[in-house]
Amino acid sequence: MLEIKNLSVCFKDKDVLQGLNLEIEEGIIVGILGKNGAGKTTLFESLYQSQKYGGEILWKKQKLLRENISYLETENYFYSYITGREYLSYFAKDKLLKTIELAEKFQLPLEKYVQYYSSGMKKKLALIGMLMLDKPINILDEPFNGVDFEGVHLLYDIIRELKQSNKIVMISSHIIETLFHTCDRIVTLENGLISNIFEKSDFEKLNHFKFS
Repeated sequence: MLEIKNLSVCFKDKDVLQGLNLEIEEGIIVGILGKNGAGKTTLFESLYQSQKYGGEILWKKQKLLRENISYLETENYFYSYITGREYLSYFAKDKLLKTIELAEKFQLPLEKYVQYYSSGMKKKLALIGMLMLDKPINILDEPFNGVDFEGVHLLYDIIRELKQSNKIVMISSHIIETLFHTCDRIVTLENGLISNIFEKSDFEKLNHFKFS
């Protein structure tokens, strides 16, 4: 189980996260829903141990280490003169065949320099690399941004596979329908705190939910 206890982050004189508490079991997909500035990315960066925070983040009763987590950021950065194939080879030399199969599903031109990829193609490439890391906890920050219709449905399949592999997945998205399609639970974040937790049976309530 992933346990987030009294998580607090302060930037100068602003409290971005204010004693946030959350527990997530293995094999659960959790959506994080909130307005811009609600603290979603700060939460993810704290989990990834790239942000100084107060409180505790525990994985199986031990302090969460970066080696247990993979993080697909909203914006992905690549060296200009690296091909898709070269990029993926850093992640999975022993899984290269599976990697190439995924790339073909996403219709990525692996011999092409990444600087000539569209934003959606870069997102797909970064996602494949993240999957090859095979971590127990996976964070996807706005993974559907810039991805075409076919890519969205491939993403749905990949997220379901992560669930079947008993992984924890946390997803943020401005497109609430994508969370309905993928998540077991949706958490709303307001002013640095969790305001509501909706189980799958209650998702229809989110159609009428308004942030205060």
